[in-house]
Amino acid sequence: MEVWQRLAAGVVVALLLSTPSAVAEGDSPTTASPGDAQPSSPFFLWTDTSLSVLPWGWGFEVDPDEQSTLTLEHAHVSAIGDMFAFIDLTKFHDSSGDQVTWYGELSPRLSLGKLLEKDLSFTILRRGLFEFKDVLLAAQYERGEDSDVAEAVLVGLGFDLDVREAGLLGLLGKFQYMQLNLYARAELTDGVERGFEDMQISLVAGYPFEIGPARFLVDGYFDWVLGIGSEQNSFHLNPQLKLDLGHFWGKPEKLYVGTELDFWWDKYQIDNTPSFDTNQQAVSLLLKYHF
Repeated sequence: MEVWQRLAAGVVVALLLSTPSAVAEGDSPTTASPGDAQPSSPFFLWTDTSLSVLPWGWGFEVDPDEQSTLTLEHAHVSAIGDMFAFIDLTKFHDSSGDQVTWYGELSPRLSLGKLLEKDLSFTILRRGLFEFKDVLLAAQYERGEDSDVAEAVLVGLGFDLDVREAGLLGLLGKFQYMQLNLYARAELTDGVERGFEDMQISLVAGYPFEIGPARFLVDGYFDWVLGIGSEQNSFHLNPQLKLDLGHFWGKPEKLYVGTELDFWWDKYQIDNTPSFDTNQQAVSLLLKYHF
């Protein structure tokens, strides 16, 4: 019962954050777009809160093979930056019983372009793949139910990217969003508090496309923990393929159905060995609703 009380409290907090009266930080918009709900306050450009149900998934490693997950996400873009936050409530299905645990992340970013009122866009190569639209101060806090097992803080620089029409991906030049964050990473779990000795590269992106009357969205992220110092490296790729059901009855970008893939090499930064497989290839059914 205590777990569900925590989830209810999280829903209330997220809904409060999605209103103009909430205190804002900034977004890493993995689920939202400028077309979402427009707050009346000029401080918020847009906000989005969503609830995802992954009723069944299989193929997980380290944890039990079969899982169900409930995910609450919130994103917003403001006059000073953006923020993305989520919390997962996961139920493990195994012979020892149905264990429930939670994990969450909070990712605020401050826009230097907005704060300095300057255009910070630039390109590295004249014919490069991407154009950098903004530079941001980025941070992230990660925490699991047991902080001795999963807790970390990250700080660094973030970049809003745009696919250049002249680039090799120019024919795909309608990404809904794309962000790149470069972090210094500090583990806070018990026994490994050694400061910012590692680095992480994170990319999030969303790409909409249409097939006949149907609208789809492919979005997700990858996190690459480089494994500098005493830590093991890790590569996590987590895309979703979703059909916009709401579009069929005049409510686009509200209700999605689809699937989530979860590829994780050296999961939890645990080295994969012949006797202990930590390379994960998992798939889950997905239903997502945007409030």
